[in-house]
Amino acid sequence: MRSKLDATSLCAVLVTVVAFSATAPLTAYATAPALTLALGRNMLGLFTTGPVFLVIRRGELRRTLRKERRVVRDGQRRAVLYSVLAGSALAVHFATFMSGAKMTSVAMATALVATQPVWQALIATSQGRRLPRMAWAGLSVSVLGAVLASGADLQAGSETVIGDILALAGAMALAAYTALSEKARLDVSTPLHSVLCSSVCAVELSLLCLVTGTPVVASTSETWIALLGLLLLPQLLGLFSLNFALGRAPATAVSVLLLLEAPVAACIAWVWLDQLPTGLAYPGLFMIMAGVVVVVMGEARGTGAVVVGEAGPPEHVSDLLSTRTSMPADDLSHLYDAAYEGRLDEAEAAIKRLETSDIRVHGVRSPEAIQWIEVRAVVARISGNTGLAARLWTAAARFHAEAPRSGPEKVRACLDRAYQEWSSMEDEAAVAALAPVLRAMFQTHLSHHRDAIEALDRELLPRHSSPHPPGALGR
Repeated sequence: MRSKLDATSLCAVLVTVVAFSATAPLTAYATAPALTLALGRNMLGLFTTGPVFLVIRRGELRRTLRKERRVVRDGQRRAVLYSVLAGSALAVHFATFMSGAKMTSVAMATALVATQPVWQALIATSQGRRLPRMAWAGLSVSVLGAVLASGADLQAGSETVIGDILALAGAMALAAYTALSEKARLDVSTPLHSVLCSSVCAVELSLLCLVTGTPVVASTSETWIALLGLLLLPQLLGLFSLNFALGRAPATAVSVLLLLEAPVAACIAWVWLDQLPTGLAYPGLFMIMAGVVVVVMGEARGTGAVVVGEAGPPEHVSDLLSTRTSMPADDLSHLYDAAYEGRLDEAEAAIKRLETSDIRVHGVRSPEAIQWIEVRAVVARISGNTGLAARLWTAAARFHAEAPRSGPEKVRACLDRAYQEWSSMEDEAAVAALAPVLRAMFQTHLSHHRDAIEALDRELLPRHSSPHPPGALGR
């Protein structure tokens, strides 16, 4: 991933902004009820991309249905539950935001739903993550801006204020969807998760339409134009260009630029629908946008800061691994930063997600999958658990020795690091327990390291009264 926003990434983000900005104007333009639009948009997206996703991941789907995914089987049921909950959150987002866009101005609806990063930060706080002061300041500014803008809407009637509240609820639901999707993606692929979410969303929106007596099928030409626009612009073009941009550019820069969606949507509504917010709402809208920018920047600064231990992070963190990893060094740095800051659950969740992805693509015994054992060993060392680090490096060496595509240099590199960690262990019982395993592997793969073998022998001699030399161990 690039550290700066280049011209290609900038163009992709601008395409995303324009595509997403069309959501609220298209919703306001359609004559059908908001629930009909929400269901139609979701169903069109599911029917368009669902079959493609299922074909791409047909092997994963087959293994999941047969419960053959041994590597991720323990988390499979939990991941499916998270996907179902995420689908419910998506249904709430569509229903509330699209209803709000019909009741309030396009500018207000878009600005309020753009507060999603604020609610995302609050969700992270409820899960034990500590927010920097800058993020709290931005959150306060956004809330005050929303209150000011909604207060200005009181002049337009109570229905407009209800629309503001619904749009704000849509932002909260979108934050919940993002948080739940992040958990689900630890054990299921993006295509499978997307299909599952859209399916749950479709079922729940259909039930909601039936309960409320809302028609489930669009009946006017304006509605069909709006639905096709929603499919082509935000659903297909917007998401594709966003994913492309996130693969090349920093997420923080992309998130800040996406806030241009509010003024662009207001311009579209002005030109197309002759719709503008009231004059007193402008200061509130500005405060909302400014507050979200501060939250995003504060979050980025908080996760990017490094609380360094005595040794400090290496200049090139990927050099800690037995081989040059395909993962960008910047991404590894962020992962190790989380470990230095004590956010071990966050680091482990990221490792598990990336490890699962490599297992699906390359296989369990591939070097790409084994490297995540090494990353866990580095994280264990950063957190001060040298015993776990030594055991993980030993396990990585054993996996590399058995893997068809791993060379002997990787085994040797992992054993060297395992011995370094073993040498600094303070738990005598753990030292004695690991010594025979290391001794056997050194004898097989690193017989020229006489100093390490002798040190291991000194640990083993008091525990073995046999007259045979320790070199016979493990043969």
